[in-house]
Amino acid sequence: MQADVVRRIAQPMVAALFAALLVAAGPAAPEARADGGLGSLSPCNLPGGKLVCDTAEKGSKWLYDKSGADTVVDTASGAIDFATDPLGYLEQKLRAGTKDMFSAFGEELTGKKPPSPKHGKGN
Repeated sequence: MQADVVRRIAQPMVAALFAALLVAAGPAAPEARADGGLGSLSPCNLPGGKLVCDTAEKGSKWLYDKSGADTVVDTASGAIDFATDPLGYLEQKLRAGTKDMFSAFGEELTGKKPPSPKHGKGN
């Protein structure tokens, strides 16, 4: 009777220990790679492949620029900005409009274009 109790307790414990060892000693997750895990088998590494890959990248950039997808992304981004913080979005738009208005008035009054902002400041 006592042997049955020990066996009933020991079997699940041994199974749990075995499962824990499998998890601990199992194969590690593969590293994420920019080439999709192909390594040296990437078509860009083949002779002449660099030219093909560069041409494809330039073509995809041209297609993106001409497709109007950037306006869709900008519109969606603006909608998300407005939905998350409507007052902040309105403040940002009013600041940009005021800045553009004073810039245009200054240009009309002086006949000179305003200096471009340095290091991205003044936006």
